[in-house]
Amino acid sequence: MPEPGQLLILIVVLVAAGGVVAGPLVWRRPDVGTAPHDGDDVGSLALRHRIAVESLRDVEADRRAGSLDEEAYAPARLEAEERAARTRAALEAAQRGGRGTPSGAPVPSTGARRAIFAAGGTLGVLVLLGTVLPAPLTLANGSVVNTQLAAQEEAEAARQRAIGDLEATLAAHPQAAGLVQLADLYLRGGTAREVQHAASLLILAVRLDPKQVDAYRLLVTAYIQAGDYKDATAATDAYATLAPTSADIPFFRGLVAYRGAGDRSAAIRWFDAFLKAAPNDPRAVMVRSLRAEAAGELPGAGGPTTSPGVSPGS
Repeated sequence: MPEPGQLLILIVVLVAAGGVVAGPLVWRRPDVGTAPHDGDDVGSLALRHRIAVESLRDVEADRRAGSLDEEAYAPARLEAEERAARTRAALEAAQRGGRGTPSGAPVPSTGARRAIFAAGGTLGVLVLLGTVLPAPLTLANGSVVNTQLAAQEEAEAARQRAIGDLEATLAAHPQAAGLVQLADLYLRGGTAREVQHAASLLILAVRLDPKQVDAYRLLVTAYIQAGDYKDATAATDAYATLAPTSADIPFFRGLVAYRGAGDRSAAIRWFDAFLKAAPNDPRAVMVRSLRAEAAGELPGAGGPTTSPGVSPGS
């Protein structure tokens, strides 16, 4: 939250800016007209005004993001507001066809002045509220959100490119390891269609190489993501014959017992076996939470409801 001195500076700047913007409207000299802007069409003037308004918003965003200190903020905001006022006046003059205010034009009435000051006061209050609100509630986080969205879009684009490259390679030279890698990429998409396609690829990989351990691991993951616990049990049994000491086995059996069969006692036994075999596994946090839920140790813990998210890399 800004210091009192910062708030005082902001109030002074707002009042000064309000005078700059509203002054020409309220105390317009009757003998001075608005000069026409020869050669500037309405479209170009509208674009200039839009750029000026965006610059004003950028000043506020930079201040909230911390890239603009208080000393630089006040003059930057005042300059941006003056520029926006000038471009707005030019745009309005052009929209009137370049006609200036007639000589002897009447000064706005008291009601008009009050309306102008009320609008300015409302804007000032909104700016103050935006200043004192915590950062997550302000527009300053828009850049963070945009950055995150851009990163997600880039990651998805990279995944799609990898899928396309692998499919082209496998079309010419099918191999179990490549099919497993392709299925892993599809599983990371998470949609029902992609999970189903991944399962089909993994079944084909097992047919090509019955000892492909990763294929069984991902196949169990795909079945659990799809809520198909019967096939998940069968795939886990097949996986256990190839890797009986893997921590994946009690992990998957615990999930199937709890989420699939609703057998809390069996789930707790399997979760305990997993935690004993792999206490430092990244999945241990989730397993401890599921165990506590199964044991009724969490507030309001009931029976199993939905399938937990299982990472394809589990």
